[in-house]
Amino acid sequence: NEVLPAGKRGQTADLGSVFTTSGFGAQEGYFSAIDPTSGEIKWQKRWPESCYSGSVTTGGNLVFVGRNDGQLQAYNAETGEGPLWSFQTGAGANTTATVFEQDGTQYLAFVAGGNALAATPHGDNLWLFSLDGTMGEVEAGGGGEGTGHAGQNPNEPTDEGEGNVEAGASVWADNCAGCHGLNGTGANGGPNLVGNEVALDPTKVRAQVTNGGGGMPPFKDTLTPKQINDVTAYVTQKLAKK
Repeated sequence: NEVLPAGKRGQTADLGSVFTTSGFGAQEGYFSAIDPTSGEIKWQKRWPESCYSGSVTTGGNLVFVGRNDGQLQAYNAETGEGPLWSFQTGAGANTTATVFEQDGTQYLAFVAGGNALAATPHGDNLWLFSLDGTMGEVEAGGGGEGTGHAGQNPNEPTDEGEGNVEAGASVWADNCAGCHGLNGTGANGGPNLVGNEVALDPTKVRAQVTNGGGGMPPFKDTLTPKQINDVTAYVTQKLAKK
């Protein structure tokens, strides 16, 4: 083991903080700064919605984190004071910002695209920030339209009991398979739906997809009524059947 020089023995290195995010679906979200040497929480932000974004710190003692409503925010990394800065990105801010330097200028890049698991508004917005930036904010993203399919009108009205199984398979793959597995047998926290009596009931499945619950986020603001009907048909008519 390397021997510390005189005056350093017995001292703990200042490793700063480890920043973590938590919360899923309808759960509350926590953005926490944790001392890596003691495990103690140095400061914490508690949000009514889940915190489904990574974070990044800068040499200027700022930490950036995204919010489900599209806000990219900056806090004092040492004290948690803030937000000191906030920018509406126009879609769910569910990725991690990237910080880099070019020709002596520091930049921050961020992609706002939303996230199906967090049921946030979808988009394809790429932002690049610097201290001398002049562009203003954009309008906050509304209810996401989910993932469309070629040749379909996602807003085409359907009766509550109707739904297209083939179209529902695509909605499932894009929005549900991450938690329930592509074949519905369960994956990252989502239960096995194959042979599940509840999953065979169109009324219950439609209500669950629409309103969420039990750790599952609601999709009423992310998917259109037609997409909800389609995925309901796929689950009840094909996926859940043994």
